[in-house]
Amino acid sequence: MSQTIAYLRTSTDKQDLNNQKLEILEWARKKDLKIDEFVEITISSRKTRKQRRIEEVLEMLADSDTLIVTELSRLGRSTAEVITLVNELVARNIRVIIL
Repeated sequence: MSQTIAYLRTSTDKQDLNNQKLEILEWARKKDLKIDEFVEITISSRKTRKQRRIEEVLEMLADSDTLIVTELSRLGRSTAEVITLVNELVARNIRVIIL
């Protein structure tokens, strides 16, 4: 059975993860979709994928799973980094939803 994981990241502790969580929960409610797990972190996008818990999320996701983020910038610092990550997810048959 496929799962849905939401990835939430803020760059500083002055930002609030709750806004992202509420946006995802509201979207999921409208789509009648259950979020199986939230991965939340406050860390700069300048840090490595491992430090940003991207590697952890990738290990959690399997074929036909779904990853939800509120915006592309949550996944990476540069366009090239985000494109590489999205291509990796698509190649693994993981659906990526950006709200």
